[in-house]
Parts: sequence; structure tokens; C-alpha cells
Amino acid sequence: MGRIFLTGRLLAGLLLLVGLTAAAAPNHYQVAVVVFSQPIDTDEDLSDQPPIPWPSDLCEPNPLPPGQSELRSAYDRLRRSARYTPLLHLAWRQPAWPNRINAPYHVTNGANVNGVVRLQRGEYLHVIVDMEYRAPDGTVHTLREKRRVKFNETHYLDHPAFGVLVRVSP
Repeated sequence: MGRIFLTGRLLAGLLLLVGLTAAAAPNHYQVAVVVFSQPIDTDEDLSDQPPIPWPSDLCEPNPLPPGQSELRSAYDRLRRSARYTPLLHLAWRQPAWPNRINAPYHVTNGANVNGVVRLQRGEYLHVIVDMEYRAPDGTVHTLREKRRVKFNETHYLDHPAFGVLVRVSP
């Protein structure tokens, strides 16, 4: 009887350990981002915005081929638009550990868009976007937003001078 009890306790402990390890493991997500400029329809002075505090531990995403991006069709529609100018289209896969803000992924087109995208996985999944757009007149516009996201939904982050589309998929 004692041996069966000990074996049962060992088995229960092993199953608990495996379950805790699986719960603490990162999930991997595909993140797709499109940044585009748009005509400014306001007289508001947008030039006095605080700079983004850039993290020192930026990760460079390993880009997926454009055809694998969940936002490819949105990017193509923006390219055909007379009103909007697409500036960046990027998709990558990244891990997201539970209960923390994950590594900041550097998003840039090397010219006039520079930003950081982070995932925060807790009870819900959030995307944190810090993005700068340098307009043709040299004005730097800043967008900083944290948003709860649902899988496979396109989220629009708005600034008077530019917009960001974000989509996260499992």
C-alpha cells in the first residue's frame, strides 16, 4: 500500500511540474505591422511631443516573406490609394512569455519610420506600440499606444499625421 501511495504522489508531482512548465512557456505569435502617412486634417500643433525613450535591448525581427503577412491585402489597398502613402510593411514571428512585457521589436523602414512593438501576455494579450514618423517637412510625429488585441483582428492606431495597422495571430 505504501509503495502505491508513493508512486501516486510521484506521478502527481511530475504531472504538476509538467503543467507548470507548459504554463510558463512562451507562445509564439505572428505580428504584422503596416505604417502609412495620411493628410493632416487639423490645425493643432503636433510638433511638441515628447521623444520616445528607446530601450537598449531592441530585437531585430526576422521578417517573413511579404506573402505570409496577414496585412498584405491592407498594404496593397493603401498602395493603390490616392489619400494614403504606405511607409512600412513588416511581419515576423516572436515569442511572448506570460505575465510580462516581452522583448521590444525594432520596426523601421530606414528612412522616416522608427519604432518599437512589444507584446504583453497576461490574462489578455496587449500590443504596445511606440512609433515615430518624420514628415517630409522634418516634423517628427510620435504615436504611443497600448491596446488589448484579439487574435486575427486588425487594429488601427491613429495619429493625425500617420496610422499604424497591427495584427497578431497565433
